[in-house]
Amino acid sequence: MVFNIGTHVDRDVSLSVGSVQEAITVTGEVPPVDTTKGDVSGVVTSQQIETLPVNTRQYLNLALLMPGTTQDASRSFYNNVQLGGGGRYYANGFSVDGVVNTWAEMGEPRQNFPEGSVQEFKVNTNQYKAEQGLAMGGLITVVTKSGTNQLHGDAFEYFRDASLNRDNKFQKQTEEQQGTGKAPFRRNQFGFDLGGPIVKNRTHFYTAFERTQTDQSFTIFTGAAGHPFYSANEGVFDQPIHDQLFNVRIDHQISNNQHLFGRYSQEWNLLSYQGCSGASESNCYTGQIPRKSVVVGHTWTPSATTVNEARFQYAYASYQLGPPGAPNWTDLGSFPPERTAQLQTVYNFPSFAYGFGYGDLGKESRWEYKDDVTILKGNHSIKFGADTSHIPFGDDTDINLKGTWTFSTDQLFNPKDPATIANLKNPVQFTAALPPQYTHVPVTQVGLFIQDDWRVRRDLTLSLGLRWDREYGSFNESLDPKSFPQPIPFLGDPSKRGDNNNFGPRFGLAWNILGAGRDVIRAGFGVYYNNLQTLQNFGENRNLSQCNVLIRSPSYPDPYGGQSPTAFCSTAPPNITVIAGNYANPYTEQFTGGYSRQLTRDFSIHVDGVFTHTLRDYRTEDLNYPAGSVRPLPAWGRILFHDSISQSKYKAMYIRAEKRFARRYQFLVSYTLASARDDNPQSQVVTPSNYGLDWGPSSIDRRHALVASASFELPWRVTFGAIWQLRSSLPFSAFSAVLDADGVRQYVPGTSRNQGDRDLSLAAVNTYRATLNLAPIPASQIDSSLVSSLDVRASRPIFVRNEKRLEVIGQVFNVLGHLNLNAGNTSRADSSNFGKILGASNLQQAEFAARFVF
Repeated sequence: MVFNIGTHVDRDVSLSVGSVQEAITVTGEVPPVDTTKGDVSGVVTSQQIETLPVNTRQYLNLALLMPGTTQDASRSFYNNVQLGGGGRYYANGFSVDGVVNTWAEMGEPRQNFPEGSVQEFKVNTNQYKAEQGLAMGGLITVVTKSGTNQLHGDAFEYFRDASLNRDNKFQKQTEEQQGTGKAPFRRNQFGFDLGGPIVKNRTHFYTAFERTQTDQSFTIFTGAAGHPFYSANEGVFDQPIHDQLFNVRIDHQISNNQHLFGRYSQEWNLLSYQGCSGASESNCYTGQIPRKSVVVGHTWTPSATTVNEARFQYAYASYQLGPPGAPNWTDLGSFPPERTAQLQTVYNFPSFAYGFGYGDLGKESRWEYKDDVTILKGNHSIKFGADTSHIPFGDDTDINLKGTWTFSTDQLFNPKDPATIANLKNPVQFTAALPPQYTHVPVTQVGLFIQDDWRVRRDLTLSLGLRWDREYGSFNESLDPKSFPQPIPFLGDPSKRGDNNNFGPRFGLAWNILGAGRDVIRAGFGVYYNNLQTLQNFGENRNLSQCNVLIRSPSYPDPYGGQSPTAFCSTAPPNITVIAGNYANPYTEQFTGGYSRQLTRDFSIHVDGVFTHTLRDYRTEDLNYPAGSVRPLPAWGRILFHDSISQSKYKAMYIRAEKRFARRYQFLVSYTLASARDDNPQSQVVTPSNYGLDWGPSSIDRRHALVASASFELPWRVTFGAIWQLRSSLPFSAFSAVLDADGVRQYVPGTSRNQGDRDLSLAAVNTYRATLNLAPIPASQIDSSLVSSLDVRASRPIFVRNEKRLEVIGQVFNVLGHLNLNAGNTSRADSSNFGKILGASNLQQAEFAARFVF
């Protein structure tokens, strides 16, 4: 019998008495409907991981099989997924083998694992239990594989090259213009899994290794509007990427009632030219992101009704990012010339952006200990425990050290031709941040919880929980106001900051309405607090030690008017950042209600309604914004105030039809109908006189999402798997050429945030363009970011002998060749590219693989 994560099954068992080890005989099968579950979740099984097509073998991508999931908010070098109302990159939780796999720094998954090391994982889009915390969206819980008494494993190689890829129209057009022909591409992905006994019936191991070597390219394409000015920058450029994953786990049965395991996991990867694509070649970076973790877990069953689970983790992660061509830097807080020499000045035009002005180095460690106790008492399963993490984190930055110019008109620009740079005219803004900065802040997280799964009747289960979370350090409590050379306005007393009342109740109900286990009604409510991202508040620590330059209508090419940058900063009113005295952890209120129906022994349908209200995320306001031409405090420039005033609302209906693997096939069909609206959290207010203009569709709002997956065992020992996803378009905003006193770009008059591809008034856009003597934009120019992709996988053993087999595998991604535009709509209304999307994924990609299993 196979148990999945979080599954509850009632079965009679027979125990045979033995002096060393007990034998358990279980009869029956896991029903397709769990009559005790009140949350909204699903499990991605080992069968799905083995048989479905997965591009790059990233197991986490299979979370998209479940309704209410997306990757639209993911950033470049984190393999991430957003769940339910947690539609931001930092709002969800990730747990592997019972410990945290999340950066405190910015809230994303800390490290990836080899696909072969993952047994299965559970996707909680809503209503996870009180034993986990500091994630206001959903939760993904992963279990890694353990060894058995039989030595087993596999070795594999996946291969694809340019001959197996079909370029999209932007790649083709650029290749034709440059006369380069099809861009080179090659990827090799290879590795092994191996598990077995060290001491039979007592000690076992399982290890997995995987390496991906990719030689690929990125395309710069500026379209008809940009080509006359920026054709020298267009082209197809090399972009090598490598990733290496390793995992080893050892399990040891100390005695009949004690189990011990240890795991070591490591990831090392090299990324290049991240952020370069479409019409943007600015602030791209190259870097390494090494990550590792050591986990030890002990499970003790002192009695038949009590279980104690203890976990310890040490984890380390670092991002080492800099401009392409710069040496990889690992020494925090050190900025010698060889580190900063490769940084460039950034140039922003309506239809193009250029300049490698990004460098950042950060290191985070996590020392975690948690202890949970489960007690079975009558109809109650009571679980309580504590979880604490100490997380030292340091970051240094030389971002924008060489400055950024912003121009309101497209102009001839070629970075290899100094004359074009010298002839640029009429900049509207110059910004810079100097000198480079280093900041170190240790954070401590503490969580306490109690959970009771109460079987009120045979047909009714209640899940009652309460969790308390507290963070120390994230509020800059240790900041000494006297450490600054002059008093900071609105700073107050940082030592009094903190959020002590983060009590999160959890309630779930599951009602087996007919008592036969085939029809279940469930409901739930919970309050979920989020991790405060450590890095987001570092600006306050850097007040007056870093000069944040903002010059409106600057002289060109010397924005400092003949002064040195240091001399300019010594006389200009300083720009600073301050955190609100009542700054708090953001949280969500989650409400769910659903119904599940078992139609056959292995087929069920699940329908859920979800509402999530997010409160207290932060927004940035300028407390010194000028009412006219003069700031209220003339001795100061911007006073950026981080205030817990942001909110969002997410409502959705999830439908999931699931056929478990039986009679040689399985399938899962998930549909999401959703609406996500917010006020652009963690950003500066666009129009200080009208905050309401920022309220609109979330940047990850897709009204409809349909994902269908299936795998079949066909004749001639062929296994076939497929995933098809269809997702409606994302919104975008219409921005004008106008920058306010803080350099924040304003919406086109008559529009508000993210109305593009929703209810945008194109008449308002064209009225604005007429004031600039620009031609109107036709509705047909507005591109859609709709996604439609069918991926397929087929495998067949070509050699079988005893327990050994050699199989061949073929995969094709986006087999129908739909043009999936993915670079974001051009939002500058003063660009002739307005509404266009100038980047796309490949039309088709195929790969072949060989796998030896024993």
